[in-house]
Amino acid sequence: MPQGLEPYMTDSRLDRTPVVAAVAGSGTAAIIVFALMPVLVGAMAQTWDLNDLQSGLIATAYFCSYALVALSSPLWIRRWNWRYASLGGFSFMLLSLTVALTAADFMTAQLAIAAVGVGAGVLYPVSLTLASDMANTERVYAIKLAVEQLVPAALLVLMSLGWWLGVGLQNILTAVIVVVFLCLAASTAMPESGKFEQFAKTSTGVAWRELLALTALSISFAGFAGLWVFLEIIGSETGFEPAFTTLWLAVGLITSGLGPILAALVNDRLGQVLPFVVSIPPCLLIIALLAGQRTEFDYAAVLTFLPLFYYFAMSYMMSLIAAVDSSGKIAGLMSFALAVGAASGPALYGAMKEVNGPVLTAMAALIFIGTAMMIPVARQVQTEIREVRP
Repeated sequence: MPQGLEPYMTDSRLDRTPVVAAVAGSGTAAIIVFALMPVLVGAMAQTWDLNDLQSGLIATAYFCSYALVALSSPLWIRRWNWRYASLGGFSFMLLSLTVALTAADFMTAQLAIAAVGVGAGVLYPVSLTLASDMANTERVYAIKLAVEQLVPAALLVLMSLGWWLGVGLQNILTAVIVVVFLCLAASTAMPESGKFEQFAKTSTGVAWRELLALTALSISFAGFAGLWVFLEIIGSETGFEPAFTTLWLAVGLITSGLGPILAALVNDRLGQVLPFVVSIPPCLLIIALLAGQRTEFDYAAVLTFLPLFYYFAMSYMMSLIAAVDSSGKIAGLMSFALAVGAASGPALYGAMKEVNGPVLTAMAALIFIGTAMMIPVARQVQTEIREVRP
């Protein structure tokens, strides 16, 4: 994966293990609700007897608020004290989660979940920008993405095995509150700021690369998020036992964490284009397993391999965006791009499902189109890296 053509100067203040823990902790807190969105949406749908459109709008409400805050990140990401900003994000998440936990009706719970997105929308740009500022960006991104997936995976395993009170709305929210508290404790080494030295790009056309890469990430993630949020409902509608679906959702989170680890091991041996070529076609074939009569084997295969291949590719997408970031502020906008995708994908899935539309085809098309849009950026970065290497 590219490390940037002209990396930042080394800063030992950032490149320390406690700071890596702060990157992973703040990122995990910011992503935990999305990671658990399938069981959260399923539990809310069961609690308040929601239809597919209402279920899809739970994720949309959360990520709309998340996206609005993340969109503003270029205005404050290099100005605010990151330690105070992250503390505010954690506090807002915990307060909003407590309101959701005690909500007596769906509207209050939905508004509270949307408010959680405000806190997460502060935490994730800080986490992404801090990771981009560190010397070993690829390694830090791999650790960050792996922890963000493996922590919720562990939670789902505990729930499916009955070691955490079982799967239910209040139990899920209680578990999320506990995780956010632990992430806050892990983030005590959050620095006050990152690095202010900027990339010295010699290439023209950086603006179009940044915009295209962010748009591609958003479109691709919309397809994945639409499927991910509804996977619990898909399992339930197929007739699978709740313990079975929860266990395989946990497996999906585990393989989501393995994908970035695999990408870190491969690093740039495949260049910048080939990782997309070898990972996205399997994603599209795997999605096809959800069509027609689904068996337990089909469902398990989807949750094992789709996140693995997709997050392998996603690691390269995020690294490419860091590589073309000419201002030091664009990395934080990855959270906005992801939030837009995560808000629009489930809403589109729910709306299309309500009218019996081709939801699987639509989600697969979004993943393919978004990835195809990333390839021109990857080709140009690959060419520039070859030019500057001896």
